[in-house]
Amino acid sequence: MSQLMGERIWLRPVETRDLPVLAEWDQDPEICRYTQSDYPGQPLKTSTRNKVHYAVILNNKLIGDIELDHIAWRSGDAELKVRIGSKNLWNQGYGTDAVLTILNYAFRRVNLSRIYLRVYSDNTRAIRCYKKAGFKKEGRLQRMDKQNSENTTEIILMRILKSEFLKLHKSFYDAV
Repeated sequence: MSQLMGERIWLRPVETRDLPVLAEWDQDPEICRYTQSDYPGQPLKTSTRNKVHYAVILNNKLIGDIELDHIAWRSGDAELKVRIGSKNLWNQGYGTDAVLTILNYAFRRVNLSRIYLRVYSDNTRAIRCYKKAGFKKEGRLQRMDKQNSENTTEIILMRILKSEFLKLHKSFYDAV
């Protein structure tokens, strides 16, 4: 895995030295409300055959992480997961830049054909980011609330195909 350059951020493989910051974000209720991270209880896996995990870097500082998980090489599918952990940088386009950068990598360098994700329906910031990148809604799921079985949470399933990404973002990512 190599470094990937975005417009304003760059991505590099997650390293062991990133673990304390990632674990800190995982303990922040405002950050982990919409994520399902697993850093504190499990050893850090920077990448495997079926997962690539990058740190999102701005001005040489770790501000988030992004991964392609459950990579199915035969079908060309993978699941996208992203988080900007530096809350002071929310709503400034860094998540969108990271998503576009990893999609460019997924579709142009490793030749995947479809990236999908799950997002809570009330996570409007993330949904806005994904729509800017070209993701389309594909379905909805209802999940029972862990604390209160009478409440349910709605999860939106979204996806983008390689052909859609290349058409939508051709000029921005011509040079690979």
